Amino acid sequence: MNTILYYIKMRFGANMLAIFILTGSFILIRDVSLLKKKQLMRESLIAKVLGYLYIFGSIALFIVAKII
Repeated sequence: MNTILYYIKMRFGANMLAIFILTGSFILIRDVSLLKKKQLMRESLIAKVLGYLYIFGSIALFIVAKII
């Protein structure tokens, strides 16, 4: 378990945080609107959840990596 936490701490820095937040924002801004335009509401909801998960999950992982 310690090796996994050490690996996360070693690899997850500010650059990774920015990449994950940009990815989540892109999903929310671009993909959700395209899916709604194509009348794919179920897929739009899944994309919205994944976008928020990317953003808030990466922030939580960054905080955990800095605390440990």
